[in-house]
Amino acid sequence: MSSLRPSARTVAPDGRRWEIYAYRARVVPESGPLRRLRQVFSRPAGDWTIEALSFAPYPMGYKWTTSPESKGQVLARIEGQLARGETPMPRNAKQIL
Repeated sequence: MSSLRPSARTVAPDGRRWEIYAYRARVVPESGPLRRLRQVFSRPAGDWTIEALSFAPYPMGYKWTTSPESKGQVLARIEGQLARGETPMPRNAKQIL
């Protein structure tokens, strides 16, 4: 799975198209002369970030973090709630403002 490609796509009843991305952020290394190189090759963090984005008629988005065990369930809930036209509020995820 790539963070450059959406994990899921859906269309709301009002015609708004949503793209849902799932990715893990990289751990930021401590400062030093090779910080940039260490950042490129650092391991991903444990928690997943899930982001739902829509661009038309105006940009809109939501973002959550969740554990690796709950990632699939949270993705499915977000996709279903957006497809029904609801504001997504998945269980087992913490919304990031």
